[in-house]
Amino acid sequence: MSSGPLVSIVTPSFNQAKFLEETLRSVELQHHRPIQQIVIDGASTDRTVELLRGWAGRDHGPGYRFDWTSEPDRGHADALNKGFDRVKGEVVGWLNSDDVYFDRKVISTSVAALKAHPEVDIVHGEVAMISEDSGLQMIWCFPKFKYTRALRGYIISQPTVFFRRGVTDKHRLDPTLRVAIDHVYWLQIGREHRFLKIGRVQAGDRDHAARLSQTDRQLLMETGKQICALYGAGEKTRSFDRCRDGIWRILMRLRGILHGAAILRRYRAGRSDLAFPAWLDSPGGLLKRQITMRVTQRAPMGSRPLSPRGFYAAG
Repeated sequence: MSSGPLVSIVTPSFNQAKFLEETLRSVELQHHRPIQQIVIDGASTDRTVELLRGWAGRDHGPGYRFDWTSEPDRGHADALNKGFDRVKGEVVGWLNSDDVYFDRKVISTSVAALKAHPEVDIVHGEVAMISEDSGLQMIWCFPKFKYTRALRGYIISQPTVFFRRGVTDKHRLDPTLRVAIDHVYWLQIGREHRFLKIGRVQAGDRDHAARLSQTDRQLLMETGKQICALYGAGEKTRSFDRCRDGIWRILMRLRGILHGAAILRRYRAGRSDLAFPAWLDSPGGLLKRQITMRVTQRAPMGSRPLSPRGFYAAG
């Protein structure tokens, strides 16, 4: 275990008991201590409350504090704002109840980056797209945050982000928004805070039928355009910018292939320190999805797993 400043992880939740325990476990398995894990549930009607009560009653060892509540709220952003009110740590993470931290060094890596760069207030990294049952679909890579790029709709991966507490104390999310909540937040805080890119896979973004990017894709696209216009984007994107964005997308795909190959080598060698029960159908399947998959698609996985134990080693 590594020690350092208290890190608070805020998780908004509503009727996602199917995924929530993997989310909680991916935080508990982090090497960093101390951790404050905060779950703000919007009065779920599935077995979420039962799960949270059980989790709160367990012995999680020293340096791990678990806070939770379940009550009606105004949605995702309102739940996050309530969570930010409970934050005690110097560093804050935002991890949704269907996502996971990728390996056990995510928090310690992020804390070290913030410590090494006192001029930076937010760090972010690459993300693995994972299936409903935690299959590794592909690695989605992003260029470093740039405000003008965000105004063109090119954003960063939310579950990989860590903030200094001053950011979340000063800036709250818009509770009237249903979609594009993270996009608005990046534009809101990006005007006055510096971001730093960490060149490693930091989280797993779970792809499932109930996620808003699947159920309200058109609303998401329309809202994104309205938001960019509100924050100063031009009506038309210059040809030069479109060309440059296209090049970035190609480069990020290639970087994702390199990350995927490194992950395969790492875990085939038995060095498994993942923080969730990942599995992979085949290296060929991963390569095919890496080249062809779009983030708005749901990619079917092959047979599971690559090896009898998969990648994950619990405990």
